[in-house]
Amino acid sequence: MVFNYLSQDEDRRCAVAAIRFARELGQTRALQPYLAEEYRPGALASSDDDLLEFAREYGQTIFHPSGTCKMGTDNMAVVDARLRVNGMTGLRVVDCSIMPALVSGNTHAPVTMIAEKASDLILADAK
Repeated sequence: MVFNYLSQDEDRRCAVAAIRFARELGQTRALQPYLAEEYRPGALASSDDDLLEFAREYGQTIFHPSGTCKMGTDNMAVVDARLRVNGMTGLRVVDCSIMPALVSGNTHAPVTMIAEKASDLILADAK
């Protein structure tokens, strides 16, 4: 999957600023006794380009990706209303990827509901 992380200038500026801020926190009196040295990106990484390269190499989301398998009937749709992958037989998508947007809370309950609905659809189609 290609998520296009750091493809926007604002995202790149935020990533560099976040790393710089984390470094500042590490230098506070409260945290200094617990930190021997910076592990990554390391003291040698000091320019914005260095920090951005570190963000590209090691950065990842902490969120549950959603909305990557559009449901519908148009050319961009991956699944139909019964969660079947368009153009395939015997394959369904039953996870957050069919949700058009990420919910504000934990994804466990919505995915459980999607799975319950999928099981109903699978049983109905098997009859």
